[in-house]
Amino acid sequence: HAATIEQITEHAGFTRGAFYSNFSTKEELFFALTDRENELRLTNLAEQVETLRPRLEAAVEPLDEDALGELLLEFLVGPFNNRKWCLVQSEFTLLAMRDPAVSADFLAHRRRFEASLVPIVDRALDRAGLEFVLPARTAVMLLAEVYEDALRSAILSGSDVGDVEDVRTTMAQIVLALTRPAGA
Repeated sequence: HAATIEQITEHAGFTRGAFYSNFSTKEELFFALTDRENELRLTNLAEQVETLRPRLEAAVEPLDEDALGELLLEFLVGPFNNRKWCLVQSEFTLLAMRDPAVSADFLAHRRRFEASLVPIVDRALDRAGLEFVLPARTAVMLLAEVYEDALRSAILSGSDVGDVEDVRTTMAQIVLALTRPAGA
């Protein structure tokens, strides 16, 4: 939050005038960037579901922990700089926790993202012949928190989340605990 308007505009590649003609605060800019980033990530996840669809539907046996772990990381990591985005999100989360004027908008953006994520994850589970044993929104929120914690831990240890064996194992175990065969 300590970044100046000049630093932000320089990093984003536009002028101060462009900033002021579109945003009245740095927080407004961040919400716009969050919306854009979330849309890109949701689109990528939806595309990943379709890319993985043949492998999911071709599975004769239920997915075991290893196979599920590999698929989950492939699904989650994507072509993004997750480290950078995690740092930005962490900073903004702290700001929202400290500033009640920001927190309501922050929560609204977060809830919209979660609501958009649920049908994508449901589609992925459906392709794998699974369904949640909890309400989908609750299960997706749990999975998202575990993934975000794994991402923070990977950053702290200097690793890439896609290379951390514990992430694969933990995510797979949680998905297996939160799901059952569809229609069971």
